[in-house]
Amino acid sequence: MLVLIKKAIGVKHTAVPHAARDERKVELLAAVFLLEAAHSDYDCSEDELLHVVETVKSVFRLPGEYVDELIEFAKSERGNAADIYHFTRQANEQMSRAQKLAILEAVWRVIYVDGKISKYEEHFARKLTNLLWLDHKDFIDAKIKARPAES
Repeated sequence: MLVLIKKAIGVKHTAVPHAARDERKVELLAAVFLLEAAHSDYDCSEDELLHVVETVKSVFRLPGEYVDELIEFAKSERGNAADIYHFTRQANEQMSRAQKLAILEAVWRVIYVDGKISKYEEHFARKLTNLLWLDHKDFIDAKIKARPAES
């Protein structure tokens, strides 16, 4: 299945329709950003990783085995990248403003999983906001929307 993902996102020339290829790229970019958020405090917990998988699965309505392959591919792409700029450039070319806002909110949900916000996590969310050409209000709105309800 990994070959299908690579073909779908355009790693090699393929006959996959353009719209489907774009959707696969958005899925991959979302997974990369969520993984980056989970690792931004240098401590990716099992709960954070599980939240990333569940978010990708539910947002994109993907079957579990495809999500597992997608996450593994996103980990590989993230590990091979020198920085996040490559991914944000693609996001700005591929994603609508609404999609970028949804990703930012999902990033905040990952950050909130462990119940605390480190300075590294906040820095990552702020940097992602700027690199996705969103503004400070978007940063604050996403942070507030993602905040867990008080029990």
